[in-house]
Amino acid sequence: MSFSKDAVLHELRRIKGPDLEGNIVDLGLVSEILVRDDKVYFSITVPAARAEELEPLRKAAETVVAKLPGVAGVTAVLTAEAPAGASSRPSESARVSEARARGATGNGSGAHAHSHGPAAAQSGAGPKPMAEVPGVKSIIAVASGKGGVGKSTVAVNLALGLAAAGKKVGILDADIYGPSQPRLLGLKGQPQVVSGKTLRPLEAYGIKAMSMGFLVDEETPVIWRGPMVVGALNQMLRDVAWGENGDLDVLVIDMPPGTGDVQLTMAQQVPLSGAVVVSTPQDLALIDARKGLAMFRKVGVPVLGIVENMSTFICPKCGERSDIFGHGGAEQEAARLGVPFLGAVPLDLDVRLRSDTGQPITATLPDSLHAKLFKDIAVRTLDELETAKRNMVRPPKLEITDGGAGLKVEFACGSKYELTAEMLRVMSPSAEVQGHSIEQRVTVGNKRNVKISELRPVGNYAIRIAFNDGHDTGLYTWTYLQQLGREKEKRWGEYLEELAKKGLSRG
Repeated sequence: MSFSKDAVLHELRRIKGPDLEGNIVDLGLVSEILVRDDKVYFSITVPAARAEELEPLRKAAETVVAKLPGVAGVTAVLTAEAPAGASSRPSESARVSEARARGATGNGSGAHAHSHGPAAAQSGAGPKPMAEVPGVKSIIAVASGKGGVGKSTVAVNLALGLAAAGKKVGILDADIYGPSQPRLLGLKGQPQVVSGKTLRPLEAYGIKAMSMGFLVDEETPVIWRGPMVVGALNQMLRDVAWGENGDLDVLVIDMPPGTGDVQLTMAQQVPLSGAVVVSTPQDLALIDARKGLAMFRKVGVPVLGIVENMSTFICPKCGERSDIFGHGGAEQEAARLGVPFLGAVPLDLDVRLRSDTGQPITATLPDSLHAKLFKDIAVRTLDELETAKRNMVRPPKLEITDGGAGLKVEFACGSKYELTAEMLRVMSPSAEVQGHSIEQRVTVGNKRNVKISELRPVGNYAIRIAFNDGHDTGLYTWTYLQQLGREKEKRWGEYLEELAKKGLSRG
């Protein structure tokens, strides 16, 4: 390395802070600098509400560092988490403090999050839809509620099974902290730059692959906060030439285990076509699998099905069956929850040995029992994917009308509804209005003159509506908006009856 981290910081001191006072280094906004093979990686902390506005700051930071002699590439991401040691940072101007406070109270989705008031509502503009991933037709997340259930092995063999079914397939290793796909696919080396910041994915066994494991040594820990991880994942997802030589039919995302902030944010920010949940049969794993499944349902991602991994073990010498982790638990859970069961994969020594040596069994022993199981799971997954696409409620066109007094909703199927701001406010799906049970539901009065001040997109499944009375905690899913539109007269009549019974008025 012909340059030092101090040299990088010296260049970054040339970049002014968000309020054009001080610089991003002395303001404590720059993360730890990571250098790998002469490529520089770092994050810059900014208020969430100003992320789009401050994109030129990020680009300027990349530009100055890229000019250092010996630097082969630069990746900077914007994050919305206050850096460690923020209390010792030099004092901020009032404008910066205000911006930081706005970011702290945003919805965390990275969307434009401050309220413009009724004046903005008069424009009639709806929210921007979630950006698609260039070169990718469908995205399937493979997830688990916990680690150690063989999720990555299932993910890579599912991807290879999809390829065996004639699909163009890629796989994104989203487990930043413990990337497995480089080893599972036997891939080494680094992605090459196609143009600008766009990388060419590596390829093995006919599928394209991208992983943090291509950028850091296998034994090097990645010690990043959640927002920086999400930023890096978005860049590995969107700044990759997946569609070179033809669009991918399916991109499989090997999700990090668990249901934390990173997983939830990915589910909200990536246009997922569906999710496959992997679990072992025992109750301990199924408890966490339920959480993963519930997370996807909460954010409107279709659950394509459950895979039971390590389902049983057949002794290769005597043929005796041993249910080491139990058997059938995931299938029973799928039936209980009303989701498809995609298949069961027994424990097998050959699967483990081939996975460790970068020779996944579906590609290297295509006629083996386990390869056939994974191919069958892939076919069922494709069937469920098509069903999910047919049944999916696509994001509607939204338009604020009458200076914020109403909302026009138009779905792709042709259904059109006009809902008043008053109705949306008093029927907000927030806990503040709905409570946590029917008995706790609150009847809200005095909202005749309430106005919509802003629409804030949340993932690809809902909108957060901000009103001029300060209420902005309700997530209006597309399905809920459909229900309100279809049952408008009935629900409004019931609301007026409730007002009368409780002696309340519309104001």
